Amino acid sequence: MHADGDRLNTTNLLRLVLMFAGVLCGGVVDAQTSTANRWPFEAQIGQFALHSDFNVAADPQIVAQLGSLQADLKKTLQIEIYPEPIHLILFEHQSNYQGYMQRYFPNVPFRRALFIKRRGPGMVFAYKSDQMHIDLRHETSHALLNASLPYVPLWLDEGLAEYFESPPTDAARQHIHQASTRRKAFWRQVPSIESLEAVGDLSAMGATEYQEAWSWVHFLLHESDQSRGVLIRFLQELQAHSPPGQLSRRVATELPDWKSRYLAHFQR
Repeated sequence: MHADGDRLNTTNLLRLVLMFAGVLCGGVVDAQTSTANRWPFEAQIGQFALHSDFNVAADPQIVAQLGSLQADLKKTLQIEIYPEPIHLILFEHQSNYQGYMQRYFPNVPFRRALFIKRRGPGMVFAYKSDQMHIDLRHETSHALLNASLPYVPLWLDEGLAEYFESPPTDAARQHIHQASTRRKAFWRQVPSIESLEAVGDLSAMGATEYQEAWSWVHFLLHESDQSRGVLIRFLQELQAHSPPGQLSRRVATELPDWKSRYLAHFQR
């Protein structure tokens, strides 16, 4: 989930977050700088500054996926991933995570993980759970994309994060959305990009919208070189600050038989 920070400059918010979370995990706080001087675990992994109240090094998969995700996005999407600093604040226990969320983001619906960015560095928050690896890939995908592109359409931002939350070792990125997408394709139900493009607020992104956004990303990346090129050129033009227009129009122009191709892709 990607939420914009609406009330505070992100840099100032980060200082408050690190101070409060440092208190939660027993860190020492400097009253003059309002930052935590010590965390039980801190590390720099590429562009990720990691702050945690548990020993993340004991889970090598977290460290490995942070190190590989940047290359994964760059290779798949063929865009540059800019080395903007990104802060990861990880909690061992849900209660500490929720305490922070209720203090600083009382109006944000509860999620196991969250990406926040307005001005300044992006921040990813999560707590330890059996879904933590998926959550971190999802939210850090948001962080890397938003550090590298001037903007990302909401539905595409979520569709890409859903796609990249599966590790690249999974064949064609198997995902929980596969079954429902194939079932809908069996009944010849094809989601409309225009409907997804009309979603203007994260609160309007429900389970159906996430599934449909993932399915479009999967279709464009895997159906053919032609379909992959449509998405890649769209993202490259975004990165070049060359307004690419609506992706739906490109699909209609460059893939005029997209409905039959979408169905065939998920009926294989």
